[in-house]
Amino acid sequence: MKTIFDAIQIYASAYRQLEDIQRARPVHLPRGDQKTGVIAEFYARLYAAHRFPNSRLEYGSTSEHAWDIRVADDKAALHHIQVKAVSAHAELSRVSPLHPGWNELWLMRLDDRLLPEGFWTYRADQVSWSGRSIKSSTMPLRGQPNTGSRFYRNGRDEFAELWAVLLTANPSIERTSPGKPGDASHVKR
Repeated sequence: MKTIFDAIQIYASAYRQLEDIQRARPVHLPRGDQKTGVIAEFYARLYAAHRFPNSRLEYGSTSEHAWDIRVADDKAALHHIQVKAVSAHAELSRVSPLHPGWNELWLMRLDDRLLPEGFWTYRADQVSWSGRSIKSSTMPLRGQPNTGSRFYRNGRDEFAELWAVLLTANPSIERTSPGKPGDASHVKR
């Protein structure tokens, strides 16, 4: 019993710390109660800053369903990114509902330390299903091509690029790397 109560206390402390950061610095962490998604959106924003270096980035509100990150550039139309994440703790790897209105969809699989272990991108103008709401889908496993919902199987694997961005932002994660970017041996089967 004590182990359970201790684990709850540790989780509550970390949860409270994330909430405090979300309230004090919403530019760095988006608002939201689902911490797996909040963490994935933080990683996604770092990646978006790399991909769109001369643009302004903005998190969507919790009531915005079509996008999580908006990319604004004086020379281009607004670009909307919807971010979906699952962690190793999600046994069925179910992705929360997709809503139309995005320009890019970014799928991110997090390991049990909440570090990325898979990252795929999809452009709305390159997939036939971008204009539909999708209520039930499953995240693929990196290095296992026939996993996840069928329509996710042709995503662009950008894990190596994401990992390089995260290493630049926090070099200490290299020591706890979930695997080399081309390696899928760390992925749970």
